Amino acid sequence: MSNRRYEAGGAAMPSGGETAMTRYLLVALLVSIGNSWAIAGPAELFSEKEKDFGVSPKGTVLVHYFRFTNTTAQTITLGQPRVSCGCVTPALTTNKVEPGQTAAVIAYMDTRRIQHAGVPKTVTIFVPVYSPNLEEVALKVTTITRDDLLMSPDTLAFGTVTKGQGGAVSTKVTFTSDPNWKVEKVTSTGAYVKADVQLTSRTGTIVTYEVTAVLDKGCPVGNWTSDIYLETNHPAVSKLRIPVTVNVVPAVSAKPETVSFGDLKVGRDAQQSVTLQSPKPFKIVDVQGAESPLSVKIDSNLAQASHTVTIIVSPQEAGSLNRRLTIVTDQHDQPAVVVPVTAQVLPK
Repeated sequence: MSNRRYEAGGAAMPSGGETAMTRYLLVALLVSIGNSWAIAGPAELFSEKEKDFGVSPKGTVLVHYFRFTNTTAQTITLGQPRVSCGCVTPALTTNKVEPGQTAAVIAYMDTRRIQHAGVPKTVTIFVPVYSPNLEEVALKVTTITRDDLLMSPDTLAFGTVTKGQGGAVSTKVTFTSDPNWKVEKVTSTGAYVKADVQLTSRTGTIVTYEVTAVLDKGCPVGNWTSDIYLETNHPAVSKLRIPVTVNVVPAVSAKPETVSFGDLKVGRDAQQSVTLQSPKPFKIVDVQGAESPLSVKIDSNLAQASHTVTIIVSPQEAGSLNRRLTIVTDQHDQPAVVVPVTAQVLPK
């Protein structure tokens, strides 16, 4: 029998307890692994599992992203979702979600396929999880459709907007069942979106409002969504949601955004190109930070929608290279583009 001894809490355990201790440690490890998944199971990873669209006009397609981040240490594999009603079409942004990655289950709710108007309609989306354990997540979407509520268009979509441009889009909302229908308040969930509402007509029982979303010029680059809510004096349409979408792109974009030369050897030059693009023609007026061992070449001094900047590295000594090139343009919405440049220079 082995003469090895285990120390537990400062007290010696007889060697005869080795087998028992080994079993104890193995069980504790398995329980720990099981508990780590149970604490952060697939359902618990979703920031929300139910979405109530509220009242919606008949004929619109409602869209919602059920987002989640894989905070476990294991890859999550999702199967094709199924639904309790054909009025909802589910989709996945990806079916394999690595640790730390964010994904979403997308629900498309077609109100044209909801048979009964004026009553709540709830649809369950069943999302199978194949690994690390076989489970199923239930997500729900709900709405109440109205035949007497019209919206044209049904989304306040800015489309693609250049950063610094801002903009405004409008939709008309019509209620046909109450001559005294009134919008009492309008709010926006977007930090860079302001909402305005104006009465445009009141004829018999038909009342129409124009709702306008104004995008702030300071809205950052990105694909953004938000909602505008109308609060009205009619109990059946007390709160109406209008989705807002916008894709803000930089006035001047650089591809690639960063330049990495990787490993270089002293005395051997290397070069890479960066393409700058803009919806409007622009000039490159200066490049700052291109001191030795860096140099740059610009394809043209003329105003054009696309430029190529060639970055050349002429390493003279070993070490890490970390630079930030500032490419100065005459584009007033984005006068400068910063491109980080890195390399690891090795001896000859």
